[in-house]
Amino acid sequence: MRKLPLLALVLLPGCARAQGGDPLAPLLEFARRQPGDVAVVTYAVRADGAPDPARHRLAWNAERPMPLASTRKVVLLAAYARAVEAGRLDPGAPVRLSEWEAYYVPGIDGGAHPASLKALGIPADAHGRARDGSRTVPLDTLARFMIETSDNAAADLILSRLGPGAIPGTARALGLSGQEDFGPILGMVGHWAAPDALNVYAGQPLATRVARDWAKANDLSRDAQARGDLTRLPTWPSAAEQARLADATDPRGTANDSAGLMARVLTGTGLGKTELEVMRRHLGWPLRVNPDNAQAFTALYAKGGSLTGVLTNTFAFAPKVGPRAGERLVVSVFLRRIPPNEAGRLTQSLEGAMLSVALLPGEARRLLGALRSR
Repeated sequence: MRKLPLLALVLLPGCARAQGGDPLAPLLEFARRQPGDVAVVTYAVRADGAPDPARHRLAWNAERPMPLASTRKVVLLAAYARAVEAGRLDPGAPVRLSEWEAYYVPGIDGGAHPASLKALGIPADAHGRARDGSRTVPLDTLARFMIETSDNAAADLILSRLGPGAIPGTARALGLSGQEDFGPILGMVGHWAAPDALNVYAGQPLATRVARDWAKANDLSRDAQARGDLTRLPTWPSAAEQARLADATDPRGTANDSAGLMARVLTGTGLGKTELEVMRRHLGWPLRVNPDNAQAFTALYAKGGSLTGVLTNTFAFAPKVGPRAGERLVVSVFLRRIPPNEAGRLTQSLEGAMLSVALLPGEARRLLGALRSR
């Protein structure tokens, strides 16, 4: 996340539009045309983590299962934090870079893994892989970059250490009733290279789909280790096919679950001491990476994600200035089936739109009106 673009909005409601156009406009246009492909939840959070009925709230398709893209990594971080709290994982355990990169395919992660190496000062080759795979980093460093740069390889290694069953167990423990199980990202996208990729998932029970993802990821990882490099998948589908595959195969969750989990992080409700510290440290990266955000927020936790045709994001924050100063707020927005010509505008404007909807009741009413206009 960059320095959030709406400091003016926080400080003086209404001036954001005057200083840079309407941040809500792209989302309003999409909502009017495709209200069934929008899920949004925002509310003020009480000290116990529940919505505050005295403050404005917006919920649209709150319980509709939607593709999560990399927002799934918040759930994976919760599973990791629970394992650290219970002593099942050691955050200081050394991980060889070659182990990390066994789950890395250059060119399909938006540059996330090379960005992780750059932040660590680790020299990389032309494919964005570490030149010295024997170097080690602590396991918790992978948790950091799973969130901060959205490193898929880091997420897959952490999931492999947790093992099958960790995601359903975490969902049950945290009351995430709409959260699907999921396997490694490399397994899912590995299936995308198959000629009959859409048929891989068609009609299969969720457990079978997840098991196939694990098996495919293990196959690709072994192949990478045997050859010393895995520079690409055998084939890569067109953008139109990627959009269909993302909609059909990406694990689903709900905006309500996402907002509720972020409310736990904001308030500490129902999380152990170490569990909470791990989640806050990693989800709180926007204040660490961009100190200017501290001008407007006392707390700011965030994670978003995108696939072709899918855009998701979730925030929990506490403004220190403006009309909502001192409140605790959450907002989650999930979009799917985004036309290619709208993806750029929505991506650029979504963070501002989310803050606008969460902070200003009038902006939330504008969005609800667009959603109800059909």
